[in-house]
Amino acid sequence: MIGLPGDYTPPSRFVRAVAFSKTARSTSSGEEAMYEVFRILDNFNVPLGAAEGSGEVKTSGMRSATQWTTCSDTKNRVIYYHTQHNRRVRRIELDHIDFAKPTELVHLPLDREKTQDIEDVVPISK
Repeated sequence: MIGLPGDYTPPSRFVRAVAFSKTARSTSSGEEAMYEVFRILDNFNVPLGAAEGSGEVKTSGMRSATQWTTCSDTKNRVIYYHTQHNRRVRRIELDHIDFAKPTELVHLPLDREKTQDIEDVVPISK
């Protein structure tokens, strides 16, 4: 896909990011700004298999696709993210972490389960 308008190369993605950020709408709250940031950033996600190219040796377990997308609310000290496996936005509230008392390093998975929840909004007719 290299050379096509809107390809996945870093220069193309950077130019699109500048254009989107310069034309972003104003928002009235941190939460609404977070959703606007994700709407913009989702335009730059690289889908699985799109950047590897044909004929290249693929490294097991390594992907060049977008694995997660993050957004930070610096005023309220919150980090938001979603992953390629689950688009539900999750948050880490930094004020709820006691950084003064370092403990052993804790590893948390980005996804508890690599699944999406889908809500059926059409009522079942009998």
